[in-house]
Amino acid sequence: MGYDKKVMRLDEFQGVNAGYVLELYERYRRNPESVDPETRRAFESWTPPSTDAASTEPVSGDTNIRKIVGAAALADCIRRYGHLAARIDPLGSEPIGDPSLSPAAHGITDADLEALPASLVDGPVAESSANALEAIDKLRRIYCSTIGFDYAQVFVPEERDWLRHAAESGRFLPPMDPDSVEAVLDRITQVEAFERFLHRTFPGKTRFSLEGLDMLVPILDEIICDGSDGGIRHMLIGMAHRGRLNVLAHVLQKPYSQIFAEFKDPLWARTWRIDLGWMGDVKYHAGARVVTRSCHGHVLLSMAPNPSHLEAVNPVVVGMARAAGTRAALGGAPEFDGGITLPILIHGDSAFPGQGIVAETLNLSRLAGYDTGGTIHIIANNQLGFTAMPSDSYSTSYASGLARGFKIPIVHVNADDPVACIEASRLAWAYRARFRRDFLIDLIGYRRYGHNEGDEPAFTQPLIYQSVATHPTVRELWARHLEAQGHTPAESPDTLLKKHFAVLEKALEELKPEEDYAPPIAEPAPRGVAGTLQTGVPIERLRELNEALLARPEGFTMDEMAELNELFLNPEHFIQLCRLRAGQLNPVNL
Repeated sequence: MGYDKKVMRLDEFQGVNAGYVLELYERYRRNPESVDPETRRAFESWTPPSTDAASTEPVSGDTNIRKIVGAAALADCIRRYGHLAARIDPLGSEPIGDPSLSPAAHGITDADLEALPASLVDGPVAESSANALEAIDKLRRIYCSTIGFDYAQVFVPEERDWLRHAAESGRFLPPMDPDSVEAVLDRITQVEAFERFLHRTFPGKTRFSLEGLDMLVPILDEIICDGSDGGIRHMLIGMAHRGRLNVLAHVLQKPYSQIFAEFKDPLWARTWRIDLGWMGDVKYHAGARVVTRSCHGHVLLSMAPNPSHLEAVNPVVVGMARAAGTRAALGGAPEFDGGITLPILIHGDSAFPGQGIVAETLNLSRLAGYDTGGTIHIIANNQLGFTAMPSDSYSTSYASGLARGFKIPIVHVNADDPVACIEASRLAWAYRARFRRDFLIDLIGYRRYGHNEGDEPAFTQPLIYQSVATHPTVRELWARHLEAQGHTPAESPDTLLKKHFAVLEKALEELKPEEDYAPPIAEPAPRGVAGTLQTGVPIERLRELNEALLARPEGFTMDEMAELNELFLNPEHFIQLCRLRAGQLNPVNL
């Protein structure tokens, strides 16, 4: 390796690169022949600067070099493994951590870090820090808080550097002005009120509550808003039954009256179409579609119907997105534009690693014929698979572990922290928009009730549900935070809750089940319609297509298969030979 200058300065190298240069220098100091000639010539006229940013005394001895290397290694480990110490469980379980996140693992102390320059840590945190200790503390607050950035598996340097800068600069943190924080409170109040109202009004009815993962709706809001501003014209959502009714009501704008009518189980007067292979389905398997407006025009939101097979909808939704973004109206090969469609898949925490169709769909995600321009995945992670703990459900460290093998960046986020959740959603869209790759949000929460509302979860998980029973909702936590910060008056949260309950109660009072109930499938077309459609193709066009199929590509030869080549060039001879082998011709006729 060569250098333009004989005298190197450490400030030309940062982070682990600076540590590597100092390691080379230490080898040179012990044995000059241990490094290559050009490096040796460079070190002959170079002395490492002081480890104290304010000192001009030269560094000497092995100890100072080890401290510099240790500081750079510690920063790298926090970036790579900090998510292992992140506080991402709303119920407060201790993170597993990692020894490499401690200064002692690298042979240094806080005092050593305080004496080192922040430039060793590198990145945005170093620019605003007085020393390495201050920069390391900022890194911990970023990587070991209520959001865990997990992207060491991303091997493309440009993507990895972008993700790192996005996390450390805080560029995707949501605004904290009064209007924004009040809007979040209002939205999660609406989500919670809906679930509580259904629980009180229709006791015993299965609905697969979203409670414990309420922030899923604001996350979808943010992705849809950012996507529409970014030019997306059609967003397609696939999800299982957990939280589906809430998403249908508040994202797909399905009327409360229709949902309540379905809970009333009205009799449908029309005949079941058994001949179509369909006999109806439950309310939490239904799909929907709605057209909304954005500043760039109309946006179509679609949710595909999904049976109880949980992840079966994955390839359906990405296939729909591929089709919706493909232009085939012009001549030539169809063209796909991933900038106008966005698939969003919401997975279960046990189903994501447990059902093979997830891996099959991910495996196709970067292939030319199946690429969607990037799918945003969200794991609705309530940390229980029916009644099983994660340790009994999957062998990976996280429910999202499968995605690491497909080089998908992952963000683990505490569902009780609205700020972290919205940051994760904004990051997901920005990454997808820039790199056209998949992104995964591991939304970690809990389940307020059993697998469905008829189960008693305390029978199988008594300790967890002791915690759940006394755990405040995300609405209550956010309201307390806003009150403490002076963003909202003490009576505002209760006022909002009463407002949303009043809307729900009014919809129930005005309900006319037999009228409000909308059948989940349209009536088939009348008999005989297909016979009246003109589907014929002119004979001239068919002949053109046939000749094109028979035409040999220019420059194509089959010298090693002369007999086959002769048959290819003489179709009539080929047909006669086929008849001969079938016993329909006498060899004399050839």
